[in-house]
Amino acid sequence: MRVWDAQTGALNSTLCGHTEGVNSVAFSPNGQQIASGSKDTTIRLWDAQTDTISHTLRGHTDYVASVAYSPNGQQIASASDDKTVLLWDALAGTLSHTLRGHTDYVMCVTYSPDGQQIASSSVDRTVRLWDARTGAPGCILRGDGYWTTSVVFSPNGQQIASGSSDGTVRLWDVKTGACSSTLNGHSGTVNSVVYSPSGKLITSSSSDKTARLWDADSGQCLFTLDGFQQTVHSIAWNAAVNDTYFVAACEDNSISAWKVEKDGTDIRVGLHWRSGPNKLVLSNASIQRVQGLSETDMRLFQQQKQAVDQLVTGVVCL
Repeated sequence: MRVWDAQTGALNSTLCGHTEGVNSVAFSPNGQQIASGSKDTTIRLWDAQTDTISHTLRGHTDYVASVAYSPNGQQIASASDDKTVLLWDALAGTLSHTLRGHTDYVMCVTYSPDGQQIASSSVDRTVRLWDARTGAPGCILRGDGYWTTSVVFSPNGQQIASGSSDGTVRLWDVKTGACSSTLNGHSGTVNSVVYSPSGKLITSSSSDKTARLWDADSGQCLFTLDGFQQTVHSIAWNAAVNDTYFVAACEDNSISAWKVEKDGTDIRVGLHWRSGPNKLVLSNASIQRVQGLSETDMRLFQQQKQAVDQLVTGVVCL
């Protein structure tokens, strides 16, 4: 696992400790700790300043697929192929609750913005809600017989979006557990779904080699990015610049940054940069500080001698 300087793009450190592949990484809200989940069945907590392991969390009996911090940083949730979600004390590194209910691999776990609820998605075709404090089960959101691969709360906590192996994104009412919309468009598994900082937009990435931008209220597909060569695994918005920039990670080892622009009722999405092994593609936009890239790519950017506001706040590469 590699950690990059968010200001210069230089490689800060390589964290070694897991004995098998790392599936998921999360920074604590205060940026002082990193949690990593691995195929070796453990979660490791790292001091982000010293790059040392503070705790190794053992409790799962199969791959750890997803890790997430609570909004206050005091708790960590982990999802595993062992069909459980485990809740951990982030400071002490101790197990506090084991959440049982899923009947197949748990693929993703996330917290509500207020930290009161946890949502988990599973190959058992459900999204389950849990009480983050007690671990008690809540609503069960059932789709149409396909895996639920990813799940996320809206910024206001009133809606949940889930991605599915049938290529759909489903929107759910948190209070009632009812599916309010099904967003159709992808022709392959939806690997990642995420709300923009305002909650007005949703982005999804898929094995169909596209990413899509959706209106969170109407469910309308606003834009399709189809320039990818392989599966698009994940999407992340830059929370520091409201609904303006997001980054996509692709199976071809590339990371691409995109800018969303509005012209009246029209939405345009333009490429700002794409970085991959030994190559860098620039758009016509002026770019100065793009973080998470190699030192070679950073030098190429510096040669442009142009500027743009901070685009990405940091990148962790597995």
